[in-house]
Amino acid sequence: MGVDGDAKLTGKVSLVTGAAKGIGQAIALRLAREGCDIVVAGHHLAGCEAVANHIRDAYGCRSLALEVDVASVPAIREMVTRAVDEMGHIDVLVNNAGIIRPHPLGEVTEEDWDETMALNARGLFFCVQFVAPVLTEGGAIVNISSTAALGTRTASPPYAASKAAVVNLTQTSARALASRRIRVNAVLPGIIDTAFQQQLDAVVGVLGQGLQPGDLLQRAAARSLMGRMGTPDEVASAVAFLAGPDSAYITGQTLVVDGGLMVGT
Repeated sequence: MGVDGDAKLTGKVSLVTGAAKGIGQAIALRLAREGCDIVVAGHHLAGCEAVANHIRDAYGCRSLALEVDVASVPAIREMVTRAVDEMGHIDVLVNNAGIIRPHPLGEVTEEDWDETMALNARGLFFCVQFVAPVLTEGGAIVNISSTAALGTRTASPPYAASKAAVVNLTQTSARALASRRIRVNAVLPGIIDTAFQQQLDAVVGVLGQGLQPGDLLQRAAARSLMGRMGTPDEVASAVAFLAGPDSAYITGQTLVVDGGLMVGT
């Protein structure tokens, strides 16, 4: 397979959280295709190692697998320390790790709220805070939010709130880190064909509404102007753009990757 002939991130090191599967895996592979060495961080070490091995075999890039619970601040600190010790430096941080507990308003528990915010918002913030001092000057941070941050349709109010927090944290971090030419942007995916969305379909659509498997996702995707779900690779392409030199004058922004979902809704 190999690195792209016009690779734009050769010699760079990216730390990607939640990289063992889904969108995070697609991001890690896309950045490796751009010549980037990758720290594959996630909750399950075996999955991270599988992605790291694939990166080494397919692209010839260095890759390090790290097991981390991004809801734990000490674990984040250790992750960053190990990444720098073993890879030498960090040029790009991609905050992708996240969870959703699909319960409507009125059924959300305190545990639902706390666990969602702990990973999606607090964990993301401390990843930024611990990586920022060691991030190469002129580096990039890309935070993965969601269109749930912008609209009122959500299967989980805590999830929507946490992703709205990501948008705000992106903007405040961009201002705080501008003096070191570190750019901070967010990508907001819509309905993307992942196991994450299949979970929502099963819990909300099949169990909650009595729909046939796949119906909830198809109805949601049909609301977009493109009339389909997106792919993890399409989100990864947006991340690669924001991580690379072609976006050198872009910071504090939100890039929506939703096939026109927010326009069509």
